[in-house]
This record gives sequence, structure tokens and C-alpha cells, in this order.
Amino acid sequence: KITKKVIDNTLWQLKTTNHNISINLSAIDIEDKGTRVHLIKAFGNCPEISSRLTFELLEDEIFKNYDLLYAFINDSKQRGIKIAIDDFGTGYSNFERLQDFQPDILKIDGSLVKNIVENEYCRNIVETIHSFAKKLDVKTVAEFVSNKETFDAVREIGIDYAQGYYIGEPREVFI
Repeated sequence: KITKKVIDNTLWQLKTTNHNISINLSAIDIEDKGTRVHLIKAFGNCPEISSRLTFELLEDEIFKNYDLLYAFINDSKQRGIKIAIDDFGTGYSNFERLQDFQPDILKIDGSLVKNIVENEYCRNIVETIHSFAKKLDVKTVAEFVSNKETFDAVREIGIDYAQGYYIGEPREVFI
């Protein structure tokens, strides 16, 4: 019920603003037929809306039905919806998953990003993820950018986008 409410609110926001919006989807969401049908009904026939939408697949989840997941990803991409892998670098991240999902965006997990200033090993990992993503023409997002030093390091590496308390604290938005 919560996911369906998020979908409905997202659709309303996309129709009334020009903002890009992301929705986090779990394995349970994607494997639930009712949720998939609701997503298609909400975004399926609106290319001007779909092009501003990103589905963030949670990286710490195990998908039971990969054929269903691949079909969902392909259908979403054909409708102009972007696919992001959330929390990349932890959980079940691997090169095979990148090949299978062919994401448009990799959101580099905050556990790696938050230490890039003082930990060279973490910085090297983040640089490697970014370099690899760039070769595939995949955008990168650094999560957990909480201070200026981390922001400067992320910018120096060339990460495309940053999110975290340094960029802006989470806030309530009344819809």
C-alpha cells in the first residue's frame, strides 16, 4: 500500500512540476504483480513523464525471479524510464549484475564515499567505480556527502552527482 501511494504521489509530482524524480523499488515491489501493474498504469503511456523518472533498484536485495526482473527493466527502459542501482559497492554488487541490469546510474554507497578523504583505499575504490561507469556511459552519484571535504573529493574524482547533508538535509514536502 505504501509503494502504491508513493507511485501515485510521484505521478502527481511529475505532472505538476518539471523535476526529475526517483523511486526506490525493492525485490518485493518488482516481484509483486499488483505493484508492477500499478507502475505501468501510472507511467506506461506518458513519455514526457517517464523520461523524468528513475527507478532505483535496491542493491541489498536478492531477486528470486531474474527473468521477471529483466523483463521489468527492459520494459521500463523502453518507456524512457531510467534505471539506477542504489547502494552500489555493497550487498550483491558485481559485474554480472551490471551487465544484466545495464543501469543508467550507479549510486555509490555512502559507506565508501564517507571515508574517501581520510582513507586512500576507499578513494581508490570510488575512483575505480567511477572510471568503470564512465566507460559504460553510466552516470554516478556519490551518496553520504556530508561535508565540504568529501564534496571536493567527489568533484575532483569527477562523480556526476552528489547527495547528502552537505548538499541539503532531508525535509518534509507537503503534497
